[in-house]
Amino acid sequence: MSDSQHPVQAPALESRPKEPAFSPYQEPALLYCLRLLWNRRLLLVAGSLLPAVLAALLLSLWPRRYTATFVYERPLAEREYSVLLRRFYSRENLDKILTQLREQKLIDYARKLGQAQTEESFERLVRFEVAPIYPKRLQTTDPATSERISAFQARLLLIEVTGRSAREVSEVSGVLMGNLENVLPLYDIRNSLKESIQQFKVRAAEIEDTRFLLQLDQQREEAKLKKLKAVEGAAPEAGTGDIVLQFTDVQNSREFLPLSYQVRAVQSKIIDLEETLRSNMEKYDYYLQVLELNEQLLRKVEDSLLTDYTVPQFLEFLGAQLLACQNEAVCDYLKSYVRKTENLAQVNTRAGEEPVVYPVAKHVARGSTLTLVVFLMAGAFVAVVLEHQRERAGRPLTKRGLEKAD
Repeated sequence: MSDSQHPVQAPALESRPKEPAFSPYQEPALLYCLRLLWNRRLLLVAGSLLPAVLAALLLSLWPRRYTATFVYERPLAEREYSVLLRRFYSRENLDKILTQLREQKLIDYARKLGQAQTEESFERLVRFEVAPIYPKRLQTTDPATSERISAFQARLLLIEVTGRSAREVSEVSGVLMGNLENVLPLYDIRNSLKESIQQFKVRAAEIEDTRFLLQLDQQREEAKLKKLKAVEGAAPEAGTGDIVLQFTDVQNSREFLPLSYQVRAVQSKIIDLEETLRSNMEKYDYYLQVLELNEQLLRKVEDSLLTDYTVPQFLEFLGAQLLACQNEAVCDYLKSYVRKTENLAQVNTRAGEEPVVYPVAKHVARGSTLTLVVFLMAGAFVAVVLEHQRERAGRPLTKRGLEKAD
């Protein structure tokens, strides 16, 4: 019964001719891969050279871009540099720039700048750098090291403007540099005015705090003088003889002086208090007038921040205020403030008025070489896979494979 169970399978296996099993894995792996690549050499050549040629052609025909770099000799701490970037890229400042660009018929550049939403998109048009670069803030427990890092200042501010033509770069640069030199300093002027207002308010408050105490001291000294004069008139002063008194602190030892000298000391003290009160009142009136002037200037600056107001226009406004000033002390303060404002506006010292506008390199050779390498690697992978699958599909089955098939 066991002989009749498989009447067909046994003779079939014996009747098939025995062929030598062939396996491509018997040859070295490197030679095997090289043979596969050689069989697909046309695919490798066409698949790598054609994209490289197309990339080189595309880069050659791509419109050339131009750039110019403006350099400012301006010391900047890292915090000040961050504030400068935030002010430049603020929405109100960008609106001013876009308005001026449209007025000069730079519609396309204004559109690109208005549509920029990320730092990378802005840097394709306008890029800020400092030299030397700021040190990285590493975690340190040394207070001296942390203080040196915080106090580090860059010496140069570099601004790179990029456009489609040399003419566009020149016109856009005029707008951007004008904004940097004549508009952004208004924010520094506003901050300095706020600090000045705070300082004068503190000074006025100090006078108000000490006025009552000074008046109280004056009243006490006047009462003391009145009583000393009464004592001096009632009892004549006795002779001092040859007694010599020495004091290390005359101000606090006046009661040991002869009566006449005590009267003179009190009178001197009263005069000193009166002059102090009078001087404080003059200072107080001066501080109030300066506060009123600074608040007026601050309102002018804040009302103009959202407009095309510039530092030269603000200096003209200060000149008009100086002509209308009547108080000599306030006029002197205003003259000093005009000079400080001029110095503040001249912080942005440009190294060279007209930088060279030069074309940006297209890097045709580098781009085409990179494309060639990438597509060559991808083509080699595809060629090996395809050739390996073809050989597996075309080689004869081994005996073990036949058994599995059956």
